[in-house]
Amino acid sequence: MEIITSRQNPLCTHLRKLAASASYRRQRGEFLCDSPKLLKEALLWGAEVRTVVATAGVDLPELPLGVRQVEVPAEVMKSLSPMETPQGTLFICAIHTEPLPEMLTGRRYVVLDTLQDPGNVGTILRTLDAFDFDGLLLLEGCADPWSVKTVRSSMGAVFRRPVWCLKAAQLPGLLT
Repeated sequence: MEIITSRQNPLCTHLRKLAASASYRRQRGEFLCDSPKLLKEALLWGAEVRTVVATAGVDLPELPLGVRQVEVPAEVMKSLSPMETPQGTLFICAIHTEPLPEMLTGRRYVVLDTLQDPGNVGTILRTLDAFDFDGLLLLEGCADPWSVKTVRSSMGAVFRRPVWCLKAAQLPGLLT
């Protein structure tokens, strides 16, 4: 396991950028998650986990080969985590997006328009997952589905349900 003690380490800079910027997340094709429970969900549902950063003493699940494992001191974790009270585990996942289909199959989707609160978007995603909906469509102006707060409030549903971001003009063609 790699050990990082400097807040200026390139990985630390990368983690902070992933937490702060939707455009950076999309450019890099990855997003940041915070919590050991979410890590277990990501692994269970086959998310591509790329890097795991944890403080000493945190019990990590068995990670797939090729996942970068990094240990940091608690004070570095506090500087990296976007949460008020870090849970000792941050990890990076690849953004997996299914291409927007020409027509929606299935019968139950949720469409959100300009819902800007990431916690609400995550909660709705978690709810539609509980009711076995087919997916979530986010129109322009909605919170980023891969922000730390959205992912955390989805409680792992982001790994189980398809989410598409689209323009309102694209929606009628999907519904025919």
